Amino acid sequence: MASADLTAVVVAAVGVTGTMVAPLLAQWARRQELAEAAERAQLQLRQDRDEGDLQRRRDMYAVLNSAARAYRTAGYDLVLALKRGESADGSALETARTFYRDQYAQAQMVLPGRALNIASEVNHCLSLGYRLVRMLPPAHAGHQDAWSRAETWFRTPLAQAVWLLRHALRQDLGVLDEFPDLVDLGQRLRAARKRLERELETDRDGSPSSGG
Repeated sequence: MASADLTAVVVAAVGVTGTMVAPLLAQWARRQELAEAAERAQLQLRQDRDEGDLQRRRDMYAVLNSAARAYRTAGYDLVLALKRGESADGSALETARTFYRDQYAQAQMVLPGRALNIASEVNHCLSLGYRLVRMLPPAHAGHQDAWSRAETWFRTPLAQAVWLLRHALRQDLGVLDEFPDLVDLGQRLRAARKRLERELETDRDGSPSSGG
């Protein structure tokens, strides 16, 4: 009889405990469910933000690449037109230059280190090309060195600069699996620009107008 009473007490105690614990377990399970849902929402938000940032960078890089190519093309076309003695006011070059400079200024705010270094060097090279165009003498006045120098710069080093910019931007976006050695090519491009700048300084110092 005593054993039966003890069993009844134990069963009753378990029942009471279960009744008390069940709501607590339900609350805990609900909190876990809400925490997991919040974590999933945060993860999705981060993914959406990352995808949005990537798309914005992709769009900006595409416009910058296009603007750099258009700037170089406008300069080269003007050099060739003036060399042929054609009438050209340079408005296409000025338009391309203004648009490129706006895009480059925006890209500077988001480009990471390596891509920014390449873009900065390409910007210097494009600016040097613009300077060469503005320094060109009249086509009928001789000075073939000046014409040859400008044409060569636009045809080869500056074309390579725009190509290098495209690859640097694609690398930053993770588009390509294999890349050229951007650092080495960037250094070579800088060396070529520096050589040409020294040539221009030498020519200026040796010109009659310099007082030498």
